[in-house]
Amino acid sequence: MGQTASEKIISRAMGRIVKAGEIVHPEPDLITVHDWYVVNFDKALQEFGVDRLYAPGKVLISTDHEPVAVSAAASARQKQVREIVRKYGITHFYDAGRGGHGHVFPMELGLVRPGMLVLAYDTHVTNYGAIGCLGIALVVEVSELLACGSVWVRVPETVRVNLKGRLGKGIAIRDIAQRLIKDLDPDLVDYTTVEFGGPALADIPVDLRMTLCNTPLEIGAKSALVDVDQRALDWIAPRAKAPFTVTNSDPDATFKAVIDYDLGMMEPQVAAPPTPDNVVGVSQVAGRKVDYAFIGSCASCSLTDLRDAAAILKGRTLAPGVRLVITPGTQEIATRATAEGLTQIFYEAGAMLTAPGCGPCAGGRIGTIGPGEVSINTGTRNDPGRLGPKDAEIYLASPLTVAASAVTGRITDPRELL
Repeated sequence: MGQTASEKIISRAMGRIVKAGEIVHPEPDLITVHDWYVVNFDKALQEFGVDRLYAPGKVLISTDHEPVAVSAAASARQKQVREIVRKYGITHFYDAGRGGHGHVFPMELGLVRPGMLVLAYDTHVTNYGAIGCLGIALVVEVSELLACGSVWVRVPETVRVNLKGRLGKGIAIRDIAQRLIKDLDPDLVDYTTVEFGGPALADIPVDLRMTLCNTPLEIGAKSALVDVDQRALDWIAPRAKAPFTVTNSDPDATFKAVIDYDLGMMEPQVAAPPTPDNVVGVSQVAGRKVDYAFIGSCASCSLTDLRDAAAILKGRTLAPGVRLVITPGTQEIATRATAEGLTQIFYEAGAMLTAPGCGPCAGGRIGTIGPGEVSINTGTRNDPGRLGPKDAEIYLASPLTVAASAVTGRITDPRELL
C-alpha cells in the first residue's frame, strides 16, 4: 500500500514508515517564528530554565507583522527581538526590509523546498505546501519545540482535491479557494492535509498555489499540499539552496476522501462577516458601500495578485472617500512590481503602498478602520475586531474584486470593469 505525501514527509523526518493517525515526535527541517512571538517564546524558555535552543541553525525568524515600528513600544519590541536572536545564535534572521512575509520569502530564497517538514508558530505556514513542503502550525507549543527539538504531532489523514476546468473571466484562484472552504465539510477536513492535484493544476502558477494552501486551515485542516509538477520544479530549481526530493502521494495511497472540483465558477466569491467560510456570490453583496480596501496578506500578496489589481486600477482612480492599502508580500515581489510599472499604476490611482509583510492583516497595527466602517480586502480573516473596531464589517475577496470595489466605492463584480 502506498503513502500520501504527508505520510512520506513525516516518515523521512522520523526515519521510519508512519501511517495516518499515529502520534509521532518528528524533528523538523525548519522552525519558523514571526516577530510578534519572539519575546513570548524567550519569556517561556526563561520560565522553563532553558538558556539555549536545541537547534538554533534550524530556526528562522522574520520581521513581517510589524516591519515598520509605528510607536516607541514597537521600536523597543524590535530591539528585544534582535537581542534575543543574538543571545540564541539564530542565523536565519530576516529583519525589516530583509525578506518580507515569512510565509512567502523562504520559498523565494530556496530555504523551503519540496519534501521538507516545517513546524511553525503561525497558522498560515501551510503556504509552503505550494511547493510540496509540509507546514504544520503549533502556535504556543513552538516554545517546547525550540527547547526540545520536537513535540508530538498526529500524522494527518489526507483529503485529495482534484482540480479540473478553467477559470472564467474575472474569476481568480482566490475565488476558488474561498468557495472551496464553504463547500468542504469541516468535519471531513478536520486535522487533515488538504492535497491539491488534477489537470487544472498546470494552469495555476506557483504564487497562486500559495492561495490554495492558505485557506483550508480556516475550517480545521492541519496542513495543505500541492502536487509538485514540472511548473513547480521550473520555479524551484533556480532558487533551491540544497538538494531536495519531490514527495508526491503514491497512486495507491489511502485518502480519507477524493473530491473533484471544477474551476468553472459562475461568479466571483466574497466572504461576508463574520467568518472566512461565510462565502457568497458577489451578486448577493454587490452595492454595499465600501470605506476601506486592502490588497495583500499571505493569502493574496503575490506578483500575480498585484497584476490583477493593476488590470482594474490602470487609468482609474479610487472612489471619493475610499482608502486603498496595497502590501506586496516580499522584497522580491515589490521590486518586480516596480520594474513592471505596477506601483506607478497604484500611486496614480490613489493607493498607498506599505512595507512588504503582513500589512493590515496582521491585526490592525497599520491600516485600522473607523467604527462602523466597511472594508473589503484580501486578508485571511474577517472576524469582528480584525481591523480595529468590533462593529466594523469586513468582506474578503480576490484582488480583482477588491480593486473594482475601491474604484466604484461599493462592492462590485470585477467583470463590470474588465
